[in-house]
Amino acid sequence: MERNPLKILIIDDEKEFGLSLKALIESEGYFVAYEEFPLKVEQRLSKEEFHLLICDIYMPGYGGITLLEEIHKKHPQIAFIMLTGYPSIPNAVTAMKLGADNFFSKPIQPETLLQEIIRIDRSHSWTDAESCALEDKIITGCPEMRQILQEMTKIADSNATVLITGESGTGKELIADLLHFNSPRKGKPCIKVNCAALPETLLESELFGVEKGAYTGAETMRIGKFEAANNGTVFLDEIGDMTFSTQSKVLRVLQDHEFYRVGGNQLIRVDIRIVAATNRDLARLITEGKFREDLYYRLSVVNCYLPSLKSRTGDISLLSEHFLNIFNNIYRKQIKRFSPQTRILMEQHSWPGNIRELKNCVERCTLFCEGDEIVPTHLPFRNTLAVGSISSGAEMEEMNRRQILSALEQSRGVRKEAATLLNIDRRTLYNRMKKLGIY
Repeated sequence: MERNPLKILIIDDEKEFGLSLKALIESEGYFVAYEEFPLKVEQRLSKEEFHLLICDIYMPGYGGITLLEEIHKKHPQIAFIMLTGYPSIPNAVTAMKLGADNFFSKPIQPETLLQEIIRIDRSHSWTDAESCALEDKIITGCPEMRQILQEMTKIADSNATVLITGESGTGKELIADLLHFNSPRKGKPCIKVNCAALPETLLESELFGVEKGAYTGAETMRIGKFEAANNGTVFLDEIGDMTFSTQSKVLRVLQDHEFYRVGGNQLIRVDIRIVAATNRDLARLITEGKFREDLYYRLSVVNCYLPSLKSRTGDISLLSEHFLNIFNNIYRKQIKRFSPQTRILMEQHSWPGNIRELKNCVERCTLFCEGDEIVPTHLPFRNTLAVGSISSGAEMEEMNRRQILSALEQSRGVRKEAATLLNIDRRTLYNRMKKLGIY
């Protein structure tokens, strides 16, 4: 099973329970450690990195509430889940006010705890900062993308807001991750919110938090993403789908770094960097009166447009190889290559879903491939120029050209290897290259 980057520390004086919980969570692919003595937690955190602590409230000498308060002051980016065999409303309220993500009573249902871990995992970004150099994480040979990476490198350590635009699946979230982890805020939270996934009322509660009694069902105070991300970064994805009313409130956060929780009177001040993304045409939305022009200018101090995969065809081969390596490991396959015909069809495909579609395509091919080579029949789409339909001399010549260029790209220009990929000898390859004007 592929290891999830989320690292969890369980603190509980009941050793049998703690170790059982550790085994349960480890079975889902997480890295989990166990600590019996709460007084040793701070020492462990000085030597090891953890993203989530699952902590009992009642422990001899040093309770979970005290531990939560102390750890949250020094490590505000660490998420907390509190557990107790003696539940009480005051303890739950205190824990949530001190920054706990959730509070559960023992015995807890395993499915409930695992769902909460998944929720916390998805709402934060746990990528190892040391592995997040922009050039290392974004695979591209495209000059335009290289220029974008250089520009992002220059502004990563600033507090400037960044608006990332482009089609769905082009890698906007990855740019946001890398901006955060190459900035001085890299040790602080990087929290992501999909503005299109929630209705207006829920989105405001998610962003700004809720005071107890603000509406029916608000039984406890809950902090929002802006507050939870203090000193870190908030990534507002699909911001073009945010309602006009919520836009006004987000504008105030950008301008004054302050807001009120839903139903609250206490002014909350935060220090956050906002990175936003959209696949929509904000200029058109402004003209239609659906997006605030002042918010647009606040968001787009730096505007980063990501080109579609179709416009960077050279990256199709690079990315497909990268994804093949990943899925070979996941599915324990030993697929060595894409056939030249497969590469031609992949280059001709329009990729409306961009890199996300390409990744899904390679995963499907990996699943269905029984040999060591991915062939056209493994592809999930039907290309308009099917390999078997090429009849004219011009079409055949063009196909030969593409096959040779693809093989040369795979072999990094080594003609002997390219000939092997094409299943021809070197002399035949030289003759075809000469005929087609490939040098």
